Amino acid sequence: MAKRICIDAGHGGSDPGAKNGTYKEKNAALGIAFELGLVLYRGGYEVYFTRTNDTAVSLADRCTISNLAGADLFVSVHLNSSTSASAAGIETYVYRNASATARNVADNVQKKLIEATGSKNRGVKESGFYVLKNTKSPAILVETGFISNTTECKKLFTTDYQRTLAKAIYGGIRQVVK
Repeated sequence: MAKRICIDAGHGGSDPGAKNGTYKEKNAALGIAFELGLVLYRGGYEVYFTRTNDTAVSLADRCTISNLAGADLFVSVHLNSSTSASAAGIETYVYRNASATARNVADNVQKKLIEATGSKNRGVKESGFYVLKNTKSPAILVETGFISNTTECKKLFTTDYQRTLAKAIYGGIRQVVK
């Protein structure tokens, strides 16, 4: 039986997430999520999405979608932001009481993302984010770059870079969730 992956494109609808001029986190997060879904599907995984368009989905509903799907892994996709325009890099989060599987996926995803992009490695961090705490499956949240950094922002909104990120995340997942 194929493993089930639930992909959560952060924010959406009335919640744009972080912004930089006309760039909105919710749009790039959805683009990356779609690219990730495509490579996972092609790799033989069952793919579920918490949203497939620009709609608001509550944090509780995001967890419910994953839990009802019986997901083997939950992956939330985001863009980071900072008051400092020079903040840069990629980081991956796990819940502070995360399972060994979640930590292993996070470590592998982070490693693959840095290898694929050459971005600054901000590491794997622990957090109490609602979606990490309230999904039944192992869960990670990936901050794919800083929307507040002009150079990273421009890349994050290109299809080629979104595809690069998706393939790297897939590579990290595939090493653990088989």
